[in-house]
Amino acid sequence: MQQQQQNYPYTHSSKPAAQLAHLAAASVVRKPAYTQTQKFKNHFHAGAVSLSLSYAVMHPLDTLKTRMQVPGGKGIAWSAVFTRETVRLLGKGFLISSIGAGLQGGARFSFYELTKSYLLPPTSRFQTGNTPPQHPWFLPTLSPIPATAISAIIGDLASSVIKVPREVITSRLQTGYYSNIEGGVNAGYVFRAVLREEGVRGLFRGFWSTTARDCPFMVILFTTYENFKAYHTRNLQIQITSDPNYIASSPVEVKIPPMTSTLFGGISGFLAGYFTTPMDVIRTRIMTFKKSAAVITPGPTTGSIQSLKSVVDLTMTGISREMYHQATVQAAQKSVHSNAFVASMRHGQSVYSTFFVGAIPRSLWWFCVCSIFFSTYEVMKQNLMPLDYEPNATRK
Repeated sequence: MQQQQQNYPYTHSSKPAAQLAHLAAASVVRKPAYTQTQKFKNHFHAGAVSLSLSYAVMHPLDTLKTRMQVPGGKGIAWSAVFTRETVRLLGKGFLISSIGAGLQGGARFSFYELTKSYLLPPTSRFQTGNTPPQHPWFLPTLSPIPATAISAIIGDLASSVIKVPREVITSRLQTGYYSNIEGGVNAGYVFRAVLREEGVRGLFRGFWSTTARDCPFMVILFTTYENFKAYHTRNLQIQITSDPNYIASSPVEVKIPPMTSTLFGGISGFLAGYFTTPMDVIRTRIMTFKKSAAVITPGPTTGSIQSLKSVVDLTMTGISREMYHQATVQAAQKSVHSNAFVASMRHGQSVYSTFFVGAIPRSLWWFCVCSIFFSTYEVMKQNLMPLDYEPNATRK
């Protein structure tokens, strides 16, 4: 006991015996220590199963969102989106999306949790054993928000090697990119066609636009969710600090009830999905660009047909400029006889509707995906690697 007091000077081991007897009914569950390798494997399995399940359930809505964002898409004209062609394509890319999401989720959350464990102080003796792990001297100890943001970015970069090829194949299946091919098109055909036409680089088309979209997305998602979890922990603070083995200098991870994690995850996903919609629209247009496409550009007398390659620079900046130009032209056509104020309002509305096309379906999709994901992830993580505190549980 003397050794324990030296290692953990903030424990409540000196509390009176009567108080300790009263605290024996506290809802604290002692857990064994886990190595970093065990944690990495458990987080990989939990992330893989959870993300694969959530993507599989929400795949049809993702198809609707993707078809609204392609060049020439109908935006929020629902009557034009819900067509026979859309119904036919609802199941396209389902298998590759679900399998790829599993690998993607495993890579993302294993690296996310690993990075966070090195940037934050040791959780507590319930998970680390009687000897907390030594923090690497070359890594700073950060507060929760910056540690979560950096970990989210690293986790997303680690998963991008799987995510980008999966999204290239899935988006082309969902949009009917190879609709002129007889005999049906599957993921294998799209994979071979991309390699044949564009090489390996074709599988990673839109890599930087995807990264530019998903890094802010992950930062918003995880910082919001972790703050919700911190709020939940603060509500249990009295119960946690009353435990005789509580270490005041170490943060503690608390089990989140499924319904609570469903709500926390859903709100976090909705906010992250909405604010990163413009990057998602740009990424979709880059990934679904057809080399043989042509557009009519206005000239001094008649329209001239030019290759889309010569009109649109297939970079994030080029696509953004083209989208802004199209929005400006549409707003100008509607404001020919309007005053400056109305013209300005219509211009803003046109730009917003161009860059935020499909924002509500995307946000709802992420609300549902993150609701399913985080509730499943927390349950799986608790089963694979029990956490420090389980509210309303009987101490063993």
